[in-house]
Amino acid sequence: MAQDLRKMLKQAEDTEVTQLREGHQSRFEDRLAQALPQQEETSGSKRNIFFFMKIAAMLILAAGIVWSISKYAFAKADPGNSVVSTEVKVKKERTIQLSEISPDFKKVEDYYLASINLELTRLEINDENKELIDSFMKQLSELDEEYQRLNKEISESGISEEMVNAMIDNLRLRVELLSKLKRKLAELKASQQDAIQTI
Repeated sequence: MAQDLRKMLKQAEDTEVTQLREGHQSRFEDRLAQALPQQEETSGSKRNIFFFMKIAAMLILAAGIVWSISKYAFAKADPGNSVVSTEVKVKKERTIQLSEISPDFKKVEDYYLASINLELTRLEINDENKELIDSFMKQLSELDEEYQRLNKEISESGISEEMVNAMIDNLRLRVELLSKLKRKLAELKASQQDAIQTI
């Protein structure tokens, strides 16, 4: 059963090329003509739909452009609708963070900020401790305002060792404040549990 294809192809080249039967080509063309008009009709109707969709999209776009141009043209021509420019130029103040000064300061700042955020997420606020937490949060926001003031001062006057130390001390005070709040909350919780046990 296994035959060498090379030999078969060589033998096919040696033999005469057989002719197609008479009328084969005309029958093929007839069948092709019968099948082709149906495909042209369906593709033609699709082409017509896409053509009309393109025209509709262009008309909508043109109407939008004309409407917006006419709106602004009539608004400027109407003396009752005077447009006042209220452009305000805000000088964006650039603040300097400790992390921009040195990689070591970045580590210190990241450590303190992570500690502060960790302590804030651990706070359990309820009706009994809300007032205590609010007072500590007020102190914390004052420390944050001081930190922003120090950033602004460094931006204006330049970096000095005293300013950097003041910023680090500010971060340290925030962590200490949150640790103190945590101790106070633990004391408050313990006193509440003692009061419940004595009853």
